[in-house]
Amino acid sequence: MTLVERDGVALVEPTQEDVDYVRERYNGDFEPDDGERVHDLVKVQIHRLLVVDTATRDRLGLVSWHAVMYGPTVGCVAWNIGIGLLPSARGRGVGSLSQRLLVEHLFATTPYGRIEAGTDVENIAEQRALEKAGLLREGLIRGAHVRGGVRKDMVMYGVLRTDL
Repeated sequence: MTLVERDGVALVEPTQEDVDYVRERYNGDFEPDDGERVHDLVKVQIHRLLVVDTATRDRLGLVSWHAVMYGPTVGCVAWNIGIGLLPSARGRGVGSLSQRLLVEHLFATTPYGRIEAGTDVENIAEQRALEKAGLLREGLIRGAHVRGGVRKDMVMYGVLRTDL
């Protein structure tokens, strides 16, 4: 089922086959190391949508989101979004458009007033994509994840419902 579509890109409900297809082909250049998982420490529900080229129906990647808490009330909840595009889909604006569509969809269908995304400080392409998607650079989070066995900084971006 297509949830949102514009300019040749659609976000659709993925099947497990879709998720497996993208995971098998995604090179994960800027993903944190697997390391020890904290599933027993923190239970986070991760939501996903498949990014699809509407002309060819090709699977281009996945967008995801999960709730983060900045306090104990609903007013303190934000969505943290992410994207994983297949290498063949990169460099043509799909990431920016997909993340913009996700932001619009989340603001239209949920009550939360903030959406944020973080990316590796070296991932300049994703920083540009987030800015084109309408998120504002908010700051640096030092040592936020481990990549290649090295603790790395991340850049945080955000958008408020009132920004749109």
